[in-house]
Amino acid sequence: MPRLRVGVIGCGTIAQIMWLPYLRELDDYFELKAICDLSLDLLKSIGNYFNVPCHFTDFRDLVAEDLDMVIVLTPGSHAPAAMAAMESGKHVIVEKPMCYTLREADAMIAASRRCGKRLMVAYMKRYDPGYLYGCELVRQMKALRYVQINVLHPAESLYFAHHRIKRFNDVPREKIRDLESEWDRLAVEAIGMVSPRLRLLYQEVFLGSMVHDINALQGVLGPPDQVLFTTIWPDDVTYPTITSVLAYAGGPRVVLTWSYLTELRDYFEELAFLGEASRVRIVFPSPFLKHFPTAVEVQGMENGAECRKRVNVSYAEAFKEELLYFHDCLNKGLEPRTGGSEARKDITVLQQIVAASSPHGLGGEVTR
Repeated sequence: MPRLRVGVIGCGTIAQIMWLPYLRELDDYFELKAICDLSLDLLKSIGNYFNVPCHFTDFRDLVAEDLDMVIVLTPGSHAPAAMAAMESGKHVIVEKPMCYTLREADAMIAASRRCGKRLMVAYMKRYDPGYLYGCELVRQMKALRYVQINVLHPAESLYFAHHRIKRFNDVPREKIRDLESEWDRLAVEAIGMVSPRLRLLYQEVFLGSMVHDINALQGVLGPPDQVLFTTIWPDDVTYPTITSVLAYAGGPRVVLTWSYLTELRDYFEELAFLGEASRVRIVFPSPFLKHFPTAVEVQGMENGAECRKRVNVSYAEAFKEELLYFHDCLNKGLEPRTGGSEARKDITVLQQIVAASSPHGLGGEVTR
């Protein structure tokens, strides 16, 4: 299969740390032909550094180019750019979240089918060798009782100093306000006229971070059947602690806690599967560190003694693995593991988690 001609929409932090370097590294598979961003200065800087010939500030101009695939890495909902790309004949990878509303998700899934183009949501943890190893162990467990998901999230900026990240202040403030207004409108469509803080959390925490854990859970056990409880505290901080209890019919309960603890540079993310006779813990590194292995701890009994082992399966980088996987999907005509229909289920669960906190003003899609 010849190299895939790639366009990238959105050249921000994660594009600069992960996507653009790995596209360059995987130059036997991909050819980066075009980039798009609202910042002209950023386009010039990134274009020069990565030797990209075509620069655009409007994604509609980029998708009109002669490309095989488009990667959408912008903030906010990815529906408009992704649908434009598919309707222009391109396969698409979108960063999480796929979008903000179930309506958008349905439109994206329909566009993928109608246009005959692959749509993959970039849940990189699902392609991590350690996670895949841990999944197989969990599926072999007997009498799984309880799943505990714990995320301790420091300020992201604590992990940026060792990376080459370029930022410029040349996007008109009015343009930014228009985008923020549209994202807020979509949040209202999804969960109703809840408080401005909760609408922001829906965008940046529920869909921006917790979605990874809901999808990782789905990759092992499928989506949960019910959300039993959610609490959010304290009230006087922008990014709080969120705990939710999820249930599988006839199966385990899941306790998920996501906590933003700003000052300690020690990212922690663990999925612990706890059974009668064995335990499997999958521990992810910070997403801003390259080639840090996802550790798997296995615990059980052996000759009457408790024993455990810690396995570092591979130093392969999950972001790079998902790019190679998508190339393989296009080469073999396969549907991606993390396609639009699966991502829609994640949005449904996260809307239900918000609803289970019983906020004032709840409405929109989640109440229908």
